[in-house]
Amino acid sequence: MRTLWSVLFSIFFLGCASAPPQNKKDACLLLSEREEWLYPLWKASKRWGIPKYTILSIIYHESKFVHNAKPPRKSFLGIELFWTRISSAYGYSQALDGTWEEYKRETGNWGAERTDFDDSVDFIGWYLNRSVKTLGISPRNAYELYLAYHQGLSGFKRRAYLKKPRIMSYARKVQRTALDYKKQIRTCS
Repeated sequence: MRTLWSVLFSIFFLGCASAPPQNKKDACLLLSEREEWLYPLWKASKRWGIPKYTILSIIYHESKFVHNAKPPRKSFLGIELFWTRISSAYGYSQALDGTWEEYKRETGNWGAERTDFDDSVDFIGWYLNRSVKTLGISPRNAYELYLAYHQGLSGFKRRAYLKKPRIMSYARKVQRTALDYKKQIRTCS
């Protein structure tokens, strides 16, 4: 009987998980497809002082709006090791285990889940706000905010990204998407 309840419980929660939006590159279409994301996005932006378009851009580039996204698995001699991943990143925000726990502790949002859009946008706002306050990055500079998001605050301070041209290139993509989203959001009805 216990197994039956476990299966039914799992099916119920899998059924609640929605597929990623189809229109990921157009902020207006994306948000009209997922109207339930408007308020949490607005709330996180207002609370943390980070533009909505930057938060959306980071989610787009980190998880492609897949609620349970995970990084690739480690491999050995070209064979994927099914029990290991390259990091503990998970969910919309691709937050690492330790950073997610720190977020919950600092904000008191103990029930926060990385697969929940509301919690993920709040996490990203919180983390980027820390980058603004600690590193002096402009809240409108999606390029540097992404570098700090990806490399961590101490990695950004050490300028570790300078030895990683791929990360810098990826941060430019995040910035371009943020600027596109910014223009699109201005025209949304």
